[in-house]
Amino acid sequence: MSLFRQSRHPLVRWWWEMDRVAVLLIVVILIAGAVAGSTASVAVAKKYAVGPYYFALRHWIFLGMAAAVMAAMTVLRPTGIKRVGLLIFVLAYVGTLLTFVVGVEVKGARRWIEIAGQSVQPTEFMKNGLIIVTAWLLSAHDRIGRFRGYVASIVLMGAVALPVLLQPNFGMVLAMGCVWFAQVFMAGLPLLWLAPLVAAGMLVVVGAYTMLPHVRDRLERFVNPEGSDTYQVDQAYEAITSGHLWGRGAGEGVVKHTLPDAHTDFVFAVIVEEFGIVVGILLMLVFATLVVRGFSRLLKQDDVFSLLAGGGFLTLICLHVVVNVGVALHVLPTTGMTLPFMSYGGSSILAMAMTMGFVLALLRKRRSF
Repeated sequence: MSLFRQSRHPLVRWWWEMDRVAVLLIVVILIAGAVAGSTASVAVAKKYAVGPYYFALRHWIFLGMAAAVMAAMTVLRPTGIKRVGLLIFVLAYVGTLLTFVVGVEVKGARRWIEIAGQSVQPTEFMKNGLIIVTAWLLSAHDRIGRFRGYVASIVLMGAVALPVLLQPNFGMVLAMGCVWFAQVFMAGLPLLWLAPLVAAGMLVVVGAYTMLPHVRDRLERFVNPEGSDTYQVDQAYEAITSGHLWGRGAGEGVVKHTLPDAHTDFVFAVIVEEFGIVVGILLMLVFATLVVRGFSRLLKQDDVFSLLAGGGFLTLICLHVVVNVGVALHVLPTTGMTLPFMSYGGSSILAMAMTMGFVLALLRKRRSF
């Protein structure tokens, strides 16, 4: 074992430099995602008149691709992460603009473009690029100055938010804004800047409520459920409570037969109904352990960029889990935010694979030989 650890082979060096606990946690999440995607999508396949394992097979393929993407991201150093992140941001931003020209319209929104016969949502990938570019700007105070870094990041956030709001995709803007705010806060945002930024965020929320009917409808259904159609949320909540401690059993769930979004937005309800509240709590603990461990290791590093970028990625993971579970429990309004690797969707799975891969790369402790 000692000779193995001292080996100069790239794979051996990679293995001993990785945060193996974080790797194990992500493997557990991937396995849970494969199980959840399988059991939740079989019933949905019937509604689309395709084979029973059509969505399950696609989900497995996406997870396999996700594992490959994560492995590729882990070899990057901070300099490489900056370059790849900038490239992702530019391509995703251009793709977002293209949705207004050649985008596929679904339920009145243009968020997807067709690439090689596959629907791709560019904004899912732009989250990763925005996190990296923001961290780059905020950590470059020795070259551009701290004040200019804050201003540049604000302008960047505004430039991203405008086209995404016009799609419209308010939930995505809210997610990006929360992660961006966490990053500038970690960078030491002056308190005098706090009030104007909070006020600007509130104006965006009020504007979205006023001008976007689907946002107004979701908020009103959440605030006043008695006078609104809350069928999906009610079904998800009932499924969670009916699962009790140990669930109905794999494949025995009922909610996936009644909810059209059981394999995407409400996959957590399917998991808890079939495998129980205990499994649901354990799954959330796995995500929480990954986030807490990530922050604890990042705080020990001297590189500001690694802290801000890694902190942004971990905040994004936490946000996805909290919002998705919160919607299923009827404590948050519906937003369409996915549960990482559990919810069906190629763009969201591959984008989250990049997120996890960047986290592993930033947590990697490189040794000198």
